Amino acid sequence: MANSKLKKAVAAFLMAASVTAMVAGCGSGDKKAPEKKAEPAKTAITWTETLDGKKVEMKMTAVPKHAVSMSFATTEMMLALGLQDQMAGTAFKEEEIYPPLAEAYKKVPVLAEKWPSYEKLMSVKPDFVTGWETAFTKRAIPAEKLTSQNIPIFVPDSMQDTKADLEANFKDMLEYGRIFGKEDNAKKWVDGQKKKLADVQAKLKDLPKVKAFIFDSDDGQPFTAFEGYTTNVLKLIGVENVMAGQNVDKTWAKTTWEAFVKANPDYIIICDYSASDRNDDDFKQKIEKMKANPQLASVKAIKENHFIKVKLSEICPGVRTVDALERMAKAMHPELK
Repeated sequence: MANSKLKKAVAAFLMAASVTAMVAGCGSGDKKAPEKKAEPAKTAITWTETLDGKKVEMKMTAVPKHAVSMSFATTEMMLALGLQDQMAGTAFKEEEIYPPLAEAYKKVPVLAEKWPSYEKLMSVKPDFVTGWETAFTKRAIPAEKLTSQNIPIFVPDSMQDTKADLEANFKDMLEYGRIFGKEDNAKKWVDGQKKKLADVQAKLKDLPKVKAFIFDSDDGQPFTAFEGYTTNVLKLIGVENVMAGQNVDKTWAKTTWEAFVKANPDYIIICDYSASDRNDDDFKQKIEKMKANPQLASVKAIKENHFIKVKLSEICPGVRTVDALERMAKAMHPELK
């Protein structure tokens, strides 16, 4: 999650291409006309990305038909808008696919378990690539190797801005809609998420706020969330991140067990990295380790067994946030069930 990029400028709406298979005149019934090419936009869409510390101008002159997502979260964002038929590939599947998107995911070729090689990526003739900024560094495929081939890159703002919130995530979804000529799909999705969240917030209106600690991992010191997206979305359901406001200008970083004990959270939100959604071994091991640490015995959340399991994708930018907020709200306030 690097520096914030400049605000994307959208010059005009795209003219979406309708790709259909047409039966040819009086010929054989199974003979089909050639696939239509993407219709050019009346006016190009342009935006500026900040990649590897450099500002790069991007330009789209036609609706993408061979898009590639280089990160799991951006894959789910695209599938949520029904873009699977415009995707030539996906990569870096960090978790099991979100169940509502599982069928759509099956339609998209998987190019690699992590990031594909440059040669593998180019073999599907991408006309648009997207993902976390890390995917476009030397760790994967450097941005300049793609931009030199006039392949535009889109990194959602919510994945770069250290002050990102749910509204930034929604704007990214609308931007995907504009780029792919699916504005209606994007607006419908965003409106649905806003309504679902509003329904949850209405039920929480008269309930007390909750203090929580987000626990990712432990190498002697706990790794946790401080500022940014995770902290900001939890506020939407009346949850205060006890590590926020500590003068740590980072989204995720180490703290100390002493600071954790002093904060005395009501709940501990644990990032579970179990290999499958069907088990929670990592979650259970983290709980057992905390309970076995006498230094933490006085913490309210531990004494009251207040642990909540989340996947990292549920508290980072993507399509799972609102569903996760609803589930966490019900766990913290059983009377809502």
